[in-house]
Amino acid sequence: MMAIRIPGTKYAVKVEKRLIVRREIPAIVSIASAIAGILLGGLIFIAVGISPIDVYSRIGRIAISPTALMGAIEIALPIMFTSMALVLPFRMAFYNIGGEGQFEVGAIAAMIPVIFYWSGMDLPQFLYLPIMFMLAFIAGGFWGLLPAFLRAKWRVNEILVTLMLNTISLQLIWWLTTPGGPWNEANPAFKERYLAYLKELGVHLIPGFKGTPVIPEFARLPRIPGTLVNSGILVAIIIAAILYFICTKTLLGYEVRVVGDSERGAMYAGINYLKLVLIVMFISGGLAGLGGFIGITAFLPKLSPEIGVAGYGYAGIIVAWLARLNPIACLLVSFFFGILTKSADLLQQELKISRFIAVGFEGLIFILLVLGDFFVHYKVRLIKVRR
Repeated sequence: MMAIRIPGTKYAVKVEKRLIVRREIPAIVSIASAIAGILLGGLIFIAVGISPIDVYSRIGRIAISPTALMGAIEIALPIMFTSMALVLPFRMAFYNIGGEGQFEVGAIAAMIPVIFYWSGMDLPQFLYLPIMFMLAFIAGGFWGLLPAFLRAKWRVNEILVTLMLNTISLQLIWWLTTPGGPWNEANPAFKERYLAYLKELGVHLIPGFKGTPVIPEFARLPRIPGTLVNSGILVAIIIAAILYFICTKTLLGYEVRVVGDSERGAMYAGINYLKLVLIVMFISGGLAGLGGFIGITAFLPKLSPEIGVAGYGYAGIIVAWLARLNPIACLLVSFFFGILTKSADLLQQELKISRFIAVGFEGLIFILLVLGDFFVHYKVRLIKVRR
């Protein structure tokens, strides 16, 4: 409960938590908020001389176009993993803002077998994807252990540590992939095999741009047969189901909830906080690392610093909160996020509007979603202050 005095008046604004919220209300309010955001966004387009009806019709085409839907899923897939990665730590009030770094470290680790391949070392082709999957999970998990240990052992703020680790992971990619870096495509160690591969594609010179050699076809996730959808969506669904089971049906999920309610009370109850936070952050970092694996094996042709431009880890924070830390809902909200982002791209291309207007439209919808969530759980009253 909180009251804020209005300067110069006898009144204050009082914010109170609602004691009872019916189960169906959050979903109804979220849908209504999204619709309200889309409709209010029409005012932005009217202000710049564009018909809102024209805008809405183009957005609607995404829902019926297989190609556009595939693009929305392409945007949503990495976010599904970075948002699910935050479910357990956020439930225990450990604010892991390092999904971006864990995502990038996972992508780096997943590239290791590919780098060995272009260096002349061969493995059976069916082993590449499983090895890349495991390396991404393990590397992302270990990247998450440092802030967990520092928080549990010396109470170091996990937000600051994870944010700093995000910068380190991106700089590591820059060092590895820029011209002169050990993983840059122009590295002489890759020349023989990689140049032969490029010649098959009609390219007779290694460009040497920032980035690794491209990922060969056998090390990329395939599409679901008969569809345009990448099979990474199946991995996301399976992980969401497992994570939901962990949260609701296991001792780990119970301990996470207890710590989230009261860390001190959990310690009195005999819960080993250090052990729990290390386990949770290893899982969290591992899931974000799998997002990096999905990113480079499903959609990106190579590892380069551009992998950090989209901000998948930071988008995962928004999605996780809007999904109310429910791993199943993370999939749906990520897909909604993908549709919005794809809509913004489509509007820029077809209506030639500024990127800032398209992003502003997207941001307005998310602001209303957050406000809707706030008023679901809190009520605001104007009260008279006694002198």
